[in-house]
Amino acid sequence: MAGFRLRAPFVPTALGLGLASVLGGCQLDEVSVALPKDLPVAEAFVLVGDGEDQATAFLHWTLGTRPSRELMAASLTLIVADTLEVGMFAEGEEECLLPRSLEKVDGICFSGGGHLPEFPEPGTRLELEILLPGGGELRGGTVIPQDIQILRPRTATCALPPGRNLELAWSRSPGAWAYYAEATIWNLKHALAPMGIVAEADSVALMGLAISESDTTIVFPRQFGIFSRGVLQQEVALALQEGLPANALAEVTVAALDRNWVNWVRGGSFNPSGTVRIPSLRGDGFGVFGSGVRRKVTIVGGWPRPTAPNCFGVFF
Repeated sequence: MAGFRLRAPFVPTALGLGLASVLGGCQLDEVSVALPKDLPVAEAFVLVGDGEDQATAFLHWTLGTRPSRELMAASLTLIVADTLEVGMFAEGEEECLLPRSLEKVDGICFSGGGHLPEFPEPGTRLELEILLPGGGELRGGTVIPQDIQILRPRTATCALPPGRNLELAWSRSPGAWAYYAEATIWNLKHALAPMGIVAEADSVALMGLAISESDTTIVFPRQFGIFSRGVLQQEVALALQEGLPANALAEVTVAALDRNWVNWVRGGSFNPSGTVRIPSLRGDGFGVFGSGVRRKVTIVGGWPRPTAPNCFGVFF
């Protein structure tokens, strides 16, 4: 897991020992270096709003020296508004809401969404209790951020004229610590061919980020993909700076995230050991229990039509 690095113990050289002897015959004491312990980690997230509501927890080990199947016997309980208790059960890994850094980590995915009579609303307080196999536990809580609504564009589906960028705007979510924005764009090979661009992939997923509760706008598609430019095909990246090509199709998601989620995945200004992770699950291990509320809009590249009005709210 990123963030853990075992440092080699200091080994004195012959020159160092000789200098120490000359300078006063200092006695060297033996120092024992304790190896780090493989601890359980739980990465639990609840996401509500547009799309499928999800409540998942991914359990794994910090160092990966123990088999993940040992965690299969863990008992997970989601407590909704201090009254309703819902069990979470092992599911396929594809069910879990995973940070990209965990896509290849061996672990067990637990899900609880299908066992809820109705999903928690934005603003609901949740608690998570994890009883670990062999004893020990992890506990933590989160409050789902208040709901958000997309303000621009005003329709769930709209058309973005070629060569134009659109400033998306959404309502403020009190209590949110950041807004995550992601755009998945399809049909790029066909859409970019008239521009003489041979796209290597027909679809891309681009991320954007608004870093405070009051930061509620982002320019599409120009400000998406800032974190992907090192791997995104250069010709495609440049074309998307100018706007969404005609005949391309994009689904844009904006999510308000709570403090726990943001603190777990955030990066500092200088982190040579990897991403900064501040736990919100504590006990005999550590982890995160975060929550978010998301809204989606579909954007079609091209001129407005009856099924896709202009994203700017006017026809011309």
